[in-house]
Amino acid sequence: MKRSGIRVLASLLCLCVLFTVASFAGGKLQSSAPDASVLEEGTLIYEETFDGLDLFDTDAVLLALGWTKVENLTKFTAKMSISDGVLHVDNLAEDTNDSYALMMDDDWLKDVCGSDYTYEYDVTYRDAGNLTRYVSILCNYDGNNNYNTVDMRIRGDGYNQVRKGSDWLWYNNTTCPIRAKDETAAITQLFGIPYDEDAYGLKDLTITIRVETSIEKGPTVYVNGLMVSDMQDSKGKWGTIDHTAMCFKASKLISADIDNIRVWTGMSDEPLETVETPVTEAPEPQAETPVVIAPATADASVVLALCALTAAGASRLVLRRKKK
Repeated sequence: MKRSGIRVLASLLCLCVLFTVASFAGGKLQSSAPDASVLEEGTLIYEETFDGLDLFDTDAVLLALGWTKVENLTKFTAKMSISDGVLHVDNLAEDTNDSYALMMDDDWLKDVCGSDYTYEYDVTYRDAGNLTRYVSILCNYDGNNNYNTVDMRIRGDGYNQVRKGSDWLWYNNTTCPIRAKDETAAITQLFGIPYDEDAYGLKDLTITIRVETSIEKGPTVYVNGLMVSDMQDSKGKWGTIDHTAMCFKASKLISADIDNIRVWTGMSDEPLETVETPVTEAPEPQAETPVVIAPATADASVVLALCALTAAGASRLVLRRKKK
């Protein structure tokens, strides 16, 4: 093959790589917006395990995940990277802000969050600028300052709450394990660690936060399988936000690792076994800057594989995201 032909083939393969990486963005398992009314309870509608990605630039991470910065309230300052199958978030610097990244919008979730649903994620706190810092997933997110959230803080306590503008209203009461300070505290029941409001109790401990959301009864929160909160207060505020989007939030002054984000229909400990299907919707290729985009979205192993295939005169390249 002439050199000019090799260059053309390399360019085409590069574009294929970019499109393929983008087409798996967001971890979505459905090819179109899911409708909970026609899906079996326990159907996994979203999963992101961060496997098969090695990215060290925040914008590249967000592109690969299909997440979008939201800066209506604060400037996005969190630094993100993915390695070893984990999302690393560094928002620890003194000048950082609470940082928001839209995961799925209203249109995607409107027919899921109108029925009972469950979401879950793993978090390991690495460090914090003070004892009340956290990461969380926001539900019923309006793009500004109205949403439902569970904030499990590095100190070992937290809140199951709704934010309405500048007001933070608790669904839990003070005796729920998520807020208890005695032997019934979540951190004590789970790890045998006495609650200490002056200690980084959860530092370097991995917790799994699962929220079972009942349209009738509100959110019930589990940490490592322990029920730590249900709706005991502010019941009149439940269901008053007319939005269904989900958003990832990293508070200011936090460093943490996140893994295994999942959302499924109904309320159960685990979703049904689901076969992964690729996403059919992908970001529009930025043809005018292909050379700039390629290093940001494809890791070194992909580039090496591309070179090897080109040298061999290969005509196809198929990438698959590995799952745990």
